[in-house]
Amino acid sequence: MMRAETIGQARVSTINPPSRVDIVSPFKVPGYGTGSRVEFYMLRMGEALALVAFLSFCVMWVQWQSAPGVPRISGDFVSFWTAGQLALEGHAADAYQMVPHFLKQRAVHGDPDWPYLAFFYPPFFLLLCAGFALLGYLPALCLWLVTSCACYAAALRALLPKGLRAGEPVWVLLLGYPAVMVNAGFGQNGFVSTALLGGAAVWLDRRPVLAGMCLGGLAYKPQLGIIIPLALAVAGRWRCFAVAGATVLAMAAVATLAFGADIWPPFIAGMAEARLNWLEPINPPYLQFFITVYGAVRLHGGPLVLAYAAQAVVSVAAAFMLVRALLRRPPGARSGRAEVAAIAACVPFCSPFLLEYDLVILAVPMAWLLSEALRDGFRRGERATLLGAYLAPVLFKVTLFDNAMKLGVIAAAAMLFAAVLRRMTEKPQNVTVRGSRVIANPLTALPLRREG
Repeated sequence: MMRAETIGQARVSTINPPSRVDIVSPFKVPGYGTGSRVEFYMLRMGEALALVAFLSFCVMWVQWQSAPGVPRISGDFVSFWTAGQLALEGHAADAYQMVPHFLKQRAVHGDPDWPYLAFFYPPFFLLLCAGFALLGYLPALCLWLVTSCACYAAALRALLPKGLRAGEPVWVLLLGYPAVMVNAGFGQNGFVSTALLGGAAVWLDRRPVLAGMCLGGLAYKPQLGIIIPLALAVAGRWRCFAVAGATVLAMAAVATLAFGADIWPPFIAGMAEARLNWLEPINPPYLQFFITVYGAVRLHGGPLVLAYAAQAVVSVAAAFMLVRALLRRPPGARSGRAEVAAIAACVPFCSPFLLEYDLVILAVPMAWLLSEALRDGFRRGERATLLGAYLAPVLFKVTLFDNAMKLGVIAAAAMLFAAVLRRMTEKPQNVTVRGSRVIANPLTALPLRREG
């Protein structure tokens, strides 16, 4: 006798007496379809290629750093290290002054053609820089990249479901993400930002205090956190919201105790200088690194008013889409991983001041979207979206057609943002039982069908 039963949100057909239900991976189901097997082998090949690319870059990076002097590869770290030196010498406020900071930088690299690398970070990031300045420049640089990259990898690996982590090293794909090499090539902090967002995604449901500490830690780079308070409030994550705010206040208090209250006026003045001398002037050698709508308009000679207006429209639209998605989630579909993935995907549209090494943060929504697709099937357009976002840092380097190709990174990020919101708000899909196996029907929500 056949009877229909409902398991959770999904309607299935079962045999009476009931058989043991075993949820299996589509990669391992005989006869599930040749398409899934092709995806399986392509995924494995992608993991191998990503690992080869990552290790090859590591070998080349060691060779570059072995050259005489201080190479410009990973050269942005010079700004962090010299700012830390000034802090250790008792002149922390000089990190925000061009002349003393530039003289420190010149003493490190000795290159008269190397331009000044300004330091616009809050004083609590200066504490971290001071810790690295206890070491020599090259050991500090190596420790900076190794530890931050390890945190990046650990956060993304933890973001994947346990079933994928155990037998399928999907996280290796994100080691070969081109933005990883871009960030390391600059010596920048994209790994730190991604690790904090990834940690928040992993802990938001189970340990909101730790998630709040991670999101509060993003205040070291304020432009990344603009959307976070609004998103947490709309999602009703009040405990995380409170901890994030307390974390920022605690870091500010520690920085004040370490450097004195006099550290804050130079920092605030430095932010004004960043806007007047770095953000707003038409400076193609600097604007070529911007990944924002504002940067694209200014790079192509657009007026300042138009650039700000375009950025404002995009920022408001992105915030509206995120809020709408958070409010329209199906009942019972609340997920901290999905929420932080959506927040991370929204970040590139919420500030005019983001550079290409900040693209690393897109690894968080990519990891979440890929894990969902591997769990219950790809939706229409998701393969192309993930591939486009993955390769966007490469296309950003192409200067053909008067740098028009740089717009591709904005389009790729927008597609990823839309795909994450769609996946986050969709209703649970139906499944069909065949014998003792439960097989998802991810692409179509079919009514009950009986097989037996």
